[in-house]
Amino acid sequence: MTPSANPFIAILDVFRSPVDCFTAVHQRPKWALLPYLLLILAPFGLWGSYFNQVDLAWLQETLRSQLSILADESQLQWLTKEVLLAGEVFSDIFGRTANLLLLALWLNLATKNSSAPQTFGKWLAASCFIMLPGLIGDLASYLNILFNPTQALPNTADLNSLNAFLKLPMDNPWAAFASSIPLLTPWYIALTYIAVSLWCGIDRAKAIVIAALPWLLVLVVWPLLILTT
Repeated sequence: MTPSANPFIAILDVFRSPVDCFTAVHQRPKWALLPYLLLILAPFGLWGSYFNQVDLAWLQETLRSQLSILADESQLQWLTKEVLLAGEVFSDIFGRTANLLLLALWLNLATKNSSAPQTFGKWLAASCFIMLPGLIGDLASYLNILFNPTQALPNTADLNSLNAFLKLPMDNPWAAFASSIPLLTPWYIALTYIAVSLWCGIDRAKAIVIAALPWLLVLVVWPLLILTT
């Protein structure tokens, strides 16, 4: 086991040698700034490409037909390229930042009674690296936008989520759920398991539960809420 030599190598090691990555990040949590910047800057390129290619007139009409909030003609003035672009970028940045904070908080609380509890700051650093495979989804989404027809809704153009394959319309009650479930969830769980095991010395079974539980709760609780409302 050789800790990553610098933050750039640590990013590569997330994919080829996670143990080396998390060993180094435990010693140098400030390295997490680089993957965080990559995660929040990627949406600018992704959605910039999307709105440069999409048939804007078709998109505006489709959004109006699927979203009841846009039924009023006065609301259509907000469906400009700039406003829609800003909305998607802000949504991704806010969502990714919230996910990082929530994952770090969960790991901090779930491992407090371990033999080697870690600070919230270190778990936040780990979370930035854990979620880094999302960049692969961004790249796949970018290629999808480049090579596919111009008539694709934002929630189906983004290949990071389950809805990229289900292609549910935006007014479907399950659309938000499908758009929030990352296809790379198993990868995130595996990286979380490695970090928890390595940093806290927790046994395998408990580490798997800690890594998988927040995702399982989303998969179980959210559908129940949809079905009961």
